[in-house]
Amino acid sequence: MPSLKRAAKPSSDRILVAAEALFASKGYSDVSLRQLIAAAGVSTTAFYARFASKAAVLERLTESLFADLHVEAATVLRRARDLDEGIKRGVDLIVEHFGRRKALVRLIISEAGSVPIVLQKRRQSYAMLALFLARYLRALDERRIITCKDPETVAWALVGALEIQITRWAVWGDLPDAQLTAALRMSAHTILPKEKP
Repeated sequence: MPSLKRAAKPSSDRILVAAEALFASKGYSDVSLRQLIAAAGVSTTAFYARFASKAAVLERLTESLFADLHVEAATVLRRARDLDEGIKRGVDLIVEHFGRRKALVRLIISEAGSVPIVLQKRRQSYAMLALFLARYLRALDERRIITCKDPETVAWALVGALEIQITRWAVWGDLPDAQLTAALRMSAHTILPKEKP
């Protein structure tokens, strides 16, 4: 009697891996849905069972990039003994995390404006990071380790400064891989209040 075992359905991960590679090599706007489905090696039906559109795939890639970073950042910064160590650990995490997926970072930054849901996810991620940093700065201020009159503004200034350095690295190619860590640390040290002696 023949086996009635069902063939395994292609996973969303398979589609995401193929999409990330294809978007990185051709750019989001130059990849058709047909090309994406072919690169993933799935049927149209299997694709639509997992994603509503090509934009939904990019949305999921964006979510995964930022979600993993937020989880790791909370753990890393909680272990920092002081602000300088927090800067070092936070920057090292960003460089390690984004360095593995530089092409995706470039895609999200450079093409986010053409995909509204990706722009929204990016804004949400930045807002979460700014909120987290503001709470961290407020706590340091309350413990009289630093003086920070407006933690929210300082946090957003830091988020913006880090993004421009990441843009220089991932999108414009002005900042070599070997200089990213130093540029991010210098930006953080320039913007964040100094610890009291």
